[in-house]
Amino acid sequence: MPEWNDQGIVLSAKKYGEKGLIINILTENHGRHLGWFNNYKSKNILADVQPGNLVNVFWKSRLIEQMGKFKIELISSVTGKIFDEKLKLQALNSVCSLLEKFLPERQNYFQIFNATNAFIHLLTFQDESKNDYWMEGYVKWEIGILSSIGFSLDLNQCAVTGSNTNLLFVSPKTGKAVSKEGAGRHAPKLLLLPFFLGGDNVIGSNFYKEILAGLNITSYFFKNKLLLSINTNKPINLPKPRIRLVELIEKL
Repeated sequence: MPEWNDQGIVLSAKKYGEKGLIINILTENHGRHLGWFNNYKSKNILADVQPGNLVNVFWKSRLIEQMGKFKIELISSVTGKIFDEKLKLQALNSVCSLLEKFLPERQNYFQIFNATNAFIHLLTFQDESKNDYWMEGYVKWEIGILSSIGFSLDLNQCAVTGSNTNLLFVSPKTGKAVSKEGAGRHAPKLLLLPFFLGGDNVIGSNFYKEILAGLNITSYFFKNKLLLSINTNKPINLPKPRIRLVELIEKL
């Protein structure tokens, strides 16, 4: 019977039948994996399988192609550390929903696992002087997801002039940076490149507008590159937790 042990990040846990849960986990070495878990009514178990929690997971199945069963042991609970921080919780839900949306099952994405684990640690880091800077990390995490799945952004050099200065925009066609000189009359059709991603400081000193500009870039490429290929001839929408995250930041 096929079986393995691994570490994983819980993405979701949904009721199945009278006593079961179907748990979706991003594992370090076995990719995104589903498994059935018995006796979900235990309060401890429900707390252990909250989205974002890091767990030890044992999987076993009669046949490799079957869903199989999980045994789970909590390593670290993130939700308990940020339960009173609405925006961070929403970011965590957004992370989990995007991974469920974009990652195929049972393909090894250890780099995404490591990046996600690092971002979750960043969420729980307490420093009042830098309390919101996890948002920059979130945008960079999304850019990493794009790159790992097959669409890398090149934000270090102008695609038109080759210059690495005066970078103000990103081309929606190529995902490459464009300078003020390179943009010319096409500037209104380009995406703004925020300062924290290497752009010139054209957005000003408003931190949240910078974050929204970064999310606008990743939103565009998620919907027009990744989701377009996944959902051919179907309406293209990002997961609701991701949409809600942007709405919350817009109100800051």
